Amino acid sequence: MMLRYNSDDVSSFQISGRLYGFVCTALFTFHLLLFTSPAADFPPYDGTKERDAFWDYYNKKVLANLQGQEKELMEQAAKETDAAKKVVAQEELDAVRERLKKPEFFTFAKPEDVPKDLNWENGMDEPEIGDARAKKGGTIRLYVPGFPATLRIIGENNNGSFRSAHYDDIEMALVALHPDTGKVIPSIAKEWAVTSDKRTVYFHIDPDAKFSNGDPIEADDFFARYYMELSEYPKNPFGNQYYSEQFTNITRYDARTLSISLPEGKPLTPYFANSIPMSRRFFSEFGPDFEQRYQWRCRPSSGAYIIREEDINFGRSITLTRVKDWWARDKKFSRYRFNVDYIVYRVVRLQEKAFELFRQGELDVEEIMMGIPEYWYEKLEIPELHKGYIQKAKYYNVWPSSEAGLWLNVAVPPLNNKDLRYGLCHATNYQKVIDFDLRGDFQRLNAFSQGYPLLGDPPIHARSFDPQKARDYFAKAGYSKVGEDGVLVNDKGERLSLTITHRKSEIVQKVMQRLKEEALKCGLEYKLEGIESTSFFQKVTQKKHQLAQVAFSAQPPFPDHYQMWHSKDALMEDGKTPKPNTNNLTCFANKQMDEFCEAERHARTIEDFRKASWGASQIIHDEAAWIPGYEQGYYRTAYWRWVKWPENFNVAVSELPLQNHVHWIDEEVKLETEVAMRSGRTFPEMDRVFDQNLVNKTGGAKE
Repeated sequence: MMLRYNSDDVSSFQISGRLYGFVCTALFTFHLLLFTSPAADFPPYDGTKERDAFWDYYNKKVLANLQGQEKELMEQAAKETDAAKKVVAQEELDAVRERLKKPEFFTFAKPEDVPKDLNWENGMDEPEIGDARAKKGGTIRLYVPGFPATLRIIGENNNGSFRSAHYDDIEMALVALHPDTGKVIPSIAKEWAVTSDKRTVYFHIDPDAKFSNGDPIEADDFFARYYMELSEYPKNPFGNQYYSEQFTNITRYDARTLSISLPEGKPLTPYFANSIPMSRRFFSEFGPDFEQRYQWRCRPSSGAYIIREEDINFGRSITLTRVKDWWARDKKFSRYRFNVDYIVYRVVRLQEKAFELFRQGELDVEEIMMGIPEYWYEKLEIPELHKGYIQKAKYYNVWPSSEAGLWLNVAVPPLNNKDLRYGLCHATNYQKVIDFDLRGDFQRLNAFSQGYPLLGDPPIHARSFDPQKARDYFAKAGYSKVGEDGVLVNDKGERLSLTITHRKSEIVQKVMQRLKEEALKCGLEYKLEGIESTSFFQKVTQKKHQLAQVAFSAQPPFPDHYQMWHSKDALMEDGKTPKPNTNNLTCFANKQMDEFCEAERHARTIEDFRKASWGASQIIHDEAAWIPGYEQGYYRTAYWRWVKWPENFNVAVSELPLQNHVHWIDEEVKLETEVAMRSGRTFPEMDRVFDQNLVNKTGGAKE
């Protein structure tokens, strides 16, 4: 959401769209330079005229599309002989005609145009987040398994594992969901109002809101985000589709007032009409070379932290620095959060090395490996823990953590054969992984949209490991003969051998090795391809895999099948070639699935969400395009005793304890600990359980 124009001259937005259209048709493709220096020189470029011309250009495009839809639906309704289908066509025609009453996507109005009968809300009755004991200051030292491919959050390679650390968990949107109650709370917007049809939300931007460079955050900066997402410049098929289909209008009333409209009314409307600003001034050079020009530029932040160019140590580390005069530092839902001054992300590719660095006090928190039972139960039995210098904790949450499992690229043989995919389901022994490698700490996922409290779990059970059933299905797929090495072959002599691409880490490698061993009992050879994190994401989003072990983060409060299962993101126009740079990793294309995906996005009630979500999950199960893995209702961490948490850790909607930034560093405790270690003094051993989100609502620590 970024845009810039003369806010006092509405006529400046009436520029013809020809300029924008001409530039878009003259685009040329640049090779992505993954490690272009942030200081790389680019010729001067001013994209403001193109941006200002975009509003009129896009409004005309939307109008033409709606008129075309109206014509097609009129013809379809007139020709349709099936009564039920005729009713559906007429309903769609009525919806398009309703849109044609106000077809403009971008609107520029006046303050007096804001309805006078709105009921404004501010969410201030929700509880504080964090702990009043929190201290500001200090540095927290963490690690990442690979250096990010870019700092951009739009365009190619933007969806790597570092994205959440430097963007999703930091930047502020108009509103937020309270991480404990799940209710809407203010963020950049100080207050909001929802229309009676639950389609449009009006926002008053907090007058204190500003970017880290001091520029005020204004309605124009949200327009700029829409411009960048809808533009043809970045490789951004998901953004192009999402912003064009999930929103129908954004209106500017003045610098601090805007509204955003949805195609249909929804529960939690402010959450769905939400948006994050992009500084229109910083992105004034947005143009044909956007992905290269902004590859490593450090954008101004609306949130508590920024990345500075001098803190990018390529291949080694990236540091986030707290904005000292952050505009929201004293706001109710921010004042006890984002406490540390610096967050240092050091690149450590080997988890064994990361654990040793943690033991040595070079890293302050260990999250990733604590999910590995071997580390939690055995390798963490170290003197530093017994002497109380390092502490451990287990945190329960109430929302799903991820859709972890094997994603099958059904566009490539032999995975385009459903019988073979059924065989793979019965040959993939995730239950043994859970029972042995994960020590029973996890449970089997059954369905893609499992674990959402508002919807309940769909009545689906994952296919169990069964060598005989696996071989029966493999025989139906043509693999009926047993080779000398025990692997099945077909009449052409082709072995039943498939490659699983996965992120290279200790726990994932152990899981994959178990699946490989068990699969051989079914006549299936799983080859394992472990790749460093950044390269892994690049390969699977380019759809160059057969099977991929991926755990996409869940996005409460509702699942979103669309971005991972809609056919628009599956294949190129030829209907055969996998479409790169989308989250549809299975390249799955199914008309009925599309209908459920669209119904989910157009859902107006909780029941609508449930029907669409369960329907989509049933198709995924029936088509066996995804083999469900495992989940846990909690997460674990180890940390040095100077890292502090709220007493009750009041963040039920969380994947990892650091995600909501409620922790802090106690420098006095750190000094005390360092002195104690030199003198031999010890502290009580701490093994905390933060379980206030369980039914019994208890919590506390045991020594």
